[in-house]
Amino acid sequence: MTGIANHTDRRDHNQRPAAESIGVMRAAGKLAGGTALSRVLGVVRDMLKAYLFGTGLAADAFTVAFRIPNMLRAFLAEGTLSAAFVPVFNDYLAKGRRKESWEVARHTAGILVIVLLLFTLAGVLLAPVLVRIMAAGYGEVPGKMELTVSLTRMLFPYIFFVGLTALCAGILNSHRHFTMPALAPAMLNISMVAFMGLLCVRLAGGPEVQIYGLAAGALVGGALQLAIQLPVLWKKGMPFRLGFDFRHPAIGRIFKLMLPGVVGLGVLEINAFVDTYLASLLRPGSVAALEYGNRLMLLPMGMFGVALGTAALPTMSAQAALRETEKLRDTLDTALRMVVFVLAPATVGLVVLREPLIRLLFQRGAFTAGESTAMTASALMFYSVGLVAYGSAKSLVAAFYSMKDTKTPVRCSAVAMVSNIVLNLILMRYLELGGLALATALSSMINVALLTRFLRRRIGKVMRPSWGRSVLRACVAASAMGIVAYWCHAWTVDWVGQEGLAAKLLAVVLPVAAGIAGYVFFSYIMGSRELRLVGEAIRRRV
Repeated sequence: MTGIANHTDRRDHNQRPAAESIGVMRAAGKLAGGTALSRVLGVVRDMLKAYLFGTGLAADAFTVAFRIPNMLRAFLAEGTLSAAFVPVFNDYLAKGRRKESWEVARHTAGILVIVLLLFTLAGVLLAPVLVRIMAAGYGEVPGKMELTVSLTRMLFPYIFFVGLTALCAGILNSHRHFTMPALAPAMLNISMVAFMGLLCVRLAGGPEVQIYGLAAGALVGGALQLAIQLPVLWKKGMPFRLGFDFRHPAIGRIFKLMLPGVVGLGVLEINAFVDTYLASLLRPGSVAALEYGNRLMLLPMGMFGVALGTAALPTMSAQAALRETEKLRDTLDTALRMVVFVLAPATVGLVVLREPLIRLLFQRGAFTAGESTAMTASALMFYSVGLVAYGSAKSLVAAFYSMKDTKTPVRCSAVAMVSNIVLNLILMRYLELGGLALATALSSMINVALLTRFLRRRIGKVMRPSWGRSVLRACVAASAMGIVAYWCHAWTVDWVGQEGLAAKLLAVVLPVAAGIAGYVFFSYIMGSRELRLVGEAIRRRV
């Protein structure tokens, strides 16, 4: 296919990517808006969780208990099913076979219900074995293993609701409806916040009992994520009759595409398992501190990095189905440029303001000013190093999926997994839990390098010649922004101190506002194409 990748007329290239870019940007904007709400609510949830449980025994137990069904969710639904289902479903839509596309959705839903029920039942029965594999170090703390097993059994039905939610999101995204799937995760956070505020605080018996209220909130939230998407599906024409035709040709195609995806996500989840296992061997609270740091890193990542990959997948799938390789390259080029433009300053901001941010959001109640803050700050700093790589991988993998290639990302992630394990064992000796986070960041960079290399063999040069200049402009502007934010924070602390909620709030809000203004200013004077693209997308939206 390299021959297809030859450059078209310069004038045509300068005109055509603008329309494609604006379309992807508008879709990503819708996703980012809903995701932003979910992430903000997620921070509120983590603030309340940190206040009630800190980095103590109950917080560690819940982190592992909730991670186990989430790992299987990625295996069965949200990751592999989306990657396999969306390109096949878009084939039918792109070729005008709308009625047949709903048959595909109906049979996929029916088969998925059976699979999810079986895995839920197996998970409840095998919870003791899963927890011992996932967190062997918990057995050394009295009561910690037993609490984790009990919470795991309670949380396992979550996989059923969120698995069907992922299928609904894939259908709606294929119809270019991004708002409701982006808002769905907010229901989980709303439910968990509500249950902590209304139930956990009323349960007697300490954190080991109150944590069950948080687990109940997660279950209800999973059901709500599914419920809010069903009315929109009905309006789009989805028939609410489950099908069970295992021999339907589309089901076979989806299954074949899912198999490499399951292996690939298995590689990613092995990374998560290794991180959790090794963190459980470090000082108490390390598992929860890693989770808090990862959550903060995911705030900008989820708002834009994931949004771009999700928004680009249906567009690139349609382009691949119609063999419009040049347009697919333009879509991918736009997504990667915007990832760097948005996540480079986010990386600098999280590194510079990590401690003020943690003091503002988490440092209260059971979350202590000393050890809890220091551990979480270390995890956040090293996770943030890989922020651009995490976001780029989402868009690169989406390009492979759009071409129905789910095998290449598996090979790349397998190499990254081995790298992550080796780096974990080396770096944790010197940086403890910070070493685990840094290993994740470095292995993600390796993954991106491999994905780019293999994609170049498929479609030619992945990035346009001006890519290097765009990255350089973003890095220079982000570095200048970091200096502005650091200076503003130091000035604010000298002015109002660091004690009290108002002082902590100003120590974050003022540097963030100054940093954003500085980044926009420096990007503007350097003639950033990405800044103009964002402005055009906003103008058209308004």
